[in-house]
Amino acid sequence: MFPSLYLCIVKSSKLKPLILLGSAIALASCSSSPQQAAPVKRTPVVQPAVEAEDEVEIVKIERPLSGADFIEQAGQQQGSEQQWQLLEAAKAHLQQGEIEQALAISRVLAQQATAEVQQANLLPFFQGLIAADNHEDIQKFSSQYSLSSFRAADKTSYLQSLAQYQSSRRESDKAVKTYLQLLALQPKQSAYQSGLWQQLGMLTPDQLQNLSQSGDNTTQGWAQLLQLHQQHLGNRAALTQAISNWQQQYPNLPSLQQLPDEIQQLSAVDAFSPQTIAVLLPFSSNFRQHAEAIQQGILAASANQQARLIFIDSQTDTAALQQQLAAEQVDFVIGPLLREQVDAISQQADWTIPTLFLNGKTDLVQQAADKFYFSLSVEDEAHQMAMLFKQKNYKQPVLMASRNPLSQRMAEQFSRDWKQIAGKEPETYWFADQAGMESTIKQLLETAASEQRIRDISKLAGESVKAEPHSRQDIDAIYLLADPAQTRLLKPYIDVSVAPTKTTVPVYASSRSHQKSAEFTDRRDLLGLTFTEMPWMLSTGQQLEFRQQFEQLFPQQDETLQRLFAMGYDAYHLVYRLKQQQQFPALRYQGLTGNLALSAGGQVQRQLTWGKYSKDGLLTPRTP
Repeated sequence: MFPSLYLCIVKSSKLKPLILLGSAIALASCSSSPQQAAPVKRTPVVQPAVEAEDEVEIVKIERPLSGADFIEQAGQQQGSEQQWQLLEAAKAHLQQGEIEQALAISRVLAQQATAEVQQANLLPFFQGLIAADNHEDIQKFSSQYSLSSFRAADKTSYLQSLAQYQSSRRESDKAVKTYLQLLALQPKQSAYQSGLWQQLGMLTPDQLQNLSQSGDNTTQGWAQLLQLHQQHLGNRAALTQAISNWQQQYPNLPSLQQLPDEIQQLSAVDAFSPQTIAVLLPFSSNFRQHAEAIQQGILAASANQQARLIFIDSQTDTAALQQQLAAEQVDFVIGPLLREQVDAISQQADWTIPTLFLNGKTDLVQQAADKFYFSLSVEDEAHQMAMLFKQKNYKQPVLMASRNPLSQRMAEQFSRDWKQIAGKEPETYWFADQAGMESTIKQLLETAASEQRIRDISKLAGESVKAEPHSRQDIDAIYLLADPAQTRLLKPYIDVSVAPTKTTVPVYASSRSHQKSAEFTDRRDLLGLTFTEMPWMLSTGQQLEFRQQFEQLFPQQDETLQRLFAMGYDAYHLVYRLKQQQQFPALRYQGLTGNLALSAGGQVQRQLTWGKYSKDGLLTPRTP
């Protein structure tokens, strides 16, 4: 299968050069189809004279056949033999990174080859689509061909490629199912177990709960194993007992000793178990209400815990603060909240107490052991929206934002993410006040130009022309960054500005557009709006009863303070989970503020819930 090159190595005291004798076959030119293959020119081998005393060594070098080589050979074949040669040409093109050529051949074979060749063509065809990163074609392929369509020898490779692709697109629910299929073929393959474990950790609470209730015993067992780790995170004895019970319930699954190291090690990691926790909050500042809301959340979370809590005013001098912490024998710190205080403490070399700061880490601060950062970052929301747009394969999303610092930060994050995804920044429109909203939407949808054309035609015709203004047809989504009042004005106007000949453009928003206290009439104006929000502000599922108790205690609390209550609640529970999340970053805590993971830099990252307004009120769909 490999053509050869021959080299003559002359070993002589007078001459020791490498003399190329010639090639046994010349390379055929690359082509995008078999019909365009260029004729092969062969060069005769001319051997130079070598003196008698010289020692000559002939070295044979082999190279793989190129796609053009196989196409040339296919031209000398007929029927199925020709088709098999073309299939080899597609594989060779794919291996050499010539994706268009490979796909051109695969598409022809998929339509015209024998059933046997068509089946063998499925794997290189799919791998070519993956290499081309054509999501629409991949979706069509996946809906047309099931796993049973592939040859037995190709099933594992197909599933591996599919799992990697789904993981890269953060389609964790799909990747989980694919890894389960791989494990059905090779149950003891640790790489597949690790891949499944990673993707399970990326699921939302609802997705994980659905899997744990699956009718399939294997799926149910894996989902419940992760749930046990999340439920007993930080309680080593309880986790060990729970896993023992799990193994008895699912004897068909590997024992803990047979699972990958990252799963085994989780059970062995000693969590932070502080006896005294100091909470540093700005009680004597203008942010006293914010501090008290966080304090209330921490107290609610610690109701059934043994740790001693000490609340300290973070406005205290740093040196005096350290003396107080030492005197109280504090072994963990939550806070401070304010940026300047976080920066000051996090840069202190002699600050050795494990700390969960209630703000983000700046680039100036170097990562240090046992220093963690938790904030209600608006950038997390923008990043999550960009990932959703990628999954939905949107090509032309438009960003519409009010001019304020928070919207500016979110817009910058979304633009960075989208540029990385699509290679270009999103089309962006800004508005400063209500007066500028209407003109901004008209500019965005280009309805003003359509209205002007109608007026011009009416003027030429000498009478009024009845016509509907037409909006742009290329926009496939709008990301709106606005406050609740602005959103209630903008969403209906966007809906009526889209031409009746076009399907309504989906509008997405952030938590800044959501107001829990919105009246029912306001919700009707927001019909169809999808947005990111922390679970606490949607109050569904297991949190519903807790939310009702909270509203009885704090019936008039501002929504900003409600979010800070949730932050304090989660901050306390994170203390007992950070060590394990450090060990296994994909492990998430299902908190009130979101599904929380820990980055390599010690930053807590949030995955928020999706909310959507419907005719009957507010829904929280599993998939937006």
